[in-house]
Amino acid sequence: MYYGDFDHAREPLTAVCDNKDGFACYRLAELYQFGRGGPVDLDKAAALFEQSCEYEHFEGCDKRAELARSGTGSAATELEYAIKGCEGRRPLMCIAAGQQLIAGRGIDRDPQKALSMYEKGCDLGDVDGCTGAGDILSDPKNGNSNDAKTRALTSYISACVGHSGYGCLKVGIAMHEGIGIPRDEEKARTHFTKACEFNIKDGCEAVKQLEQAKGKDIDLALTTTVAQLGQGGLETRNLSCRMTKYGLPALDEVVEKLARHKAPLDACATDGAAVGISVKFENGKVKEARIKGKTPFKISKCVKDILQKVRLGNEGRCEAVLLLGNPDGAAKELAARLEAAAEKGDGLNHVHISDEDE
Repeated sequence: MYYGDFDHAREPLTAVCDNKDGFACYRLAELYQFGRGGPVDLDKAAALFEQSCEYEHFEGCDKRAELARSGTGSAATELEYAIKGCEGRRPLMCIAAGQQLIAGRGIDRDPQKALSMYEKGCDLGDVDGCTGAGDILSDPKNGNSNDAKTRALTSYISACVGHSGYGCLKVGIAMHEGIGIPRDEEKARTHFTKACEFNIKDGCEAVKQLEQAKGKDIDLALTTTVAQLGQGGLETRNLSCRMTKYGLPALDEVVEKLARHKAPLDACATDGAAVGISVKFENGKVKEARIKGKTPFKISKCVKDILQKVRLGNEGRCEAVLLLGNPDGAAKELAARLEAAAEKGDGLNHVHISDEDE
């Protein structure tokens, strides 16, 4: 293999792998995965990664889970080997297992098992595990006991110590509101400042709000974002709201109130449309409604007129893409919108490498 003679590498690697050497099985699997010294054979690669995992070369567990996710195997297989990788002290596999379990992707959703995976990842030093555990423990849908709040705060503190801006933000919120800990305005300000230093915009905004309040009690306006959320038959994508209420329950409430106008909104685009909106509201009334992106004037005006009638019991601003009218037409427009956004890019220079080079 050192000299690139992959044709002759397979046989000796097979002999060593058959002798229960996990690393040899792993290297042999790579030859089949990338077609070195012979044709690509993903099924054979998957079987060899399984052997590698079994012989306690736990990177093989990672690769088997990745192959399953990309189509060589089932979602159950993906989860099985992600968990095995986690048990082999591979923190990224703990996070992958937690994400699959909390999303219920191809398997039954299991927040408690996801929590155990995230906490294991956190213990292994991955801040995403700490924030994932904190988010589950602080979600009212999963229980709202004092013990859960305290454990959530502990997880967020671990994330903040590990230089997670989001973790620092959540610690600041807990200290500002007295969740799992007595209220402490100065410590809250310190953690919001840390979050700001890690480029978390809400941390910077929270510091400004505290400075403007000059010691008075205030309800912080914070941002909650979700990729997909539906209520009452109305589907939204890329929903982001900055409000004095925050978290998924607050977003549920926003979409539920928008959904009360679903019929007239659908009538604006009967053939189907994906309409980007931005809504600013105060004292329950919409003060400003704008359409984002290219949208026909007739649809744009119709949607804006209806948004002016929405009543939201909060104060803040929300942005989202609404899927209106015919579902197939809306899905087609959404795909076009995403493609256009991908072509536009994010203004950064990216270097792309193949799986093989990586």
